[in-house]
Amino acid sequence: MGTPTGLGEPLIEAVVRRLPRLLGGRPVQLYEEGFVRGARVRRWADVTHWRSTVDVIVTGNEQGDRAWYTLAHRHLLRFGDGTEQGFLLDERRTELGPMVAEPFENLRIRTAAEHIRKRVAEAQAPALLDRIEAGRQVTFGPLTADARGLFLPGGLPAYRWAEMREPYPAVELPDFPVPASWWLRPRDVRLVLRGKDAHGDPHRTELPAWEVVNWGALVALWRRLGAR
Repeated sequence: MGTPTGLGEPLIEAVVRRLPRLLGGRPVQLYEEGFVRGARVRRWADVTHWRSTVDVIVTGNEQGDRAWYTLAHRHLLRFGDGTEQGFLLDERRTELGPMVAEPFENLRIRTAAEHIRKRVAEAQAPALLDRIEAGRQVTFGPLTADARGLFLPGGLPAYRWAEMREPYPAVELPDFPVPASWWLRPRDVRLVLRGKDAHGDPHRTELPAWEVVNWGALVALWRRLGAR
């Protein structure tokens, strides 16, 4: 059915905050093809720089015998005209434990965050692929990619496309009882890279997901270049 904005069906409502993790903020409506804040309409296809991570926040009761975690999906988008827009999708608090069922709303939030990542990546990937096929390099924050593979900073082993596995953000939760280092200290997820080095030995690298700019497009490139 679509919407008068031409952005497709509504996904979910996010919260705009001037700084991450601050309370309060104005709502922004997210749609299949973009978002609306006030009278401003923006499309995912017009994003040039995309940062995303998940903040893992653990809290507990005074007795210390129960704990809860919250996953906050944090996004920052930059457009071709230089303007930026950030927003958060906060999941509902979930009790920490192996037998606890998550609220259905959390799945809806994760699905919306995944949809945004894929739509931004689909729009960015063709131009990045053209640059690589022309013999040039593209960067993803600290990472550099060309037709051969993905290169890490500091002289770390490179990953060849054909020998890489799909990069993914690793959300880690503590075991119970929760170590003191976790209480009320938000932890950002890390983007995990896996593959083989030049000698054929498997290796793994973890980088803060927030620092790997456009990592959604990196995954899209891996799917295209790794299949060749």
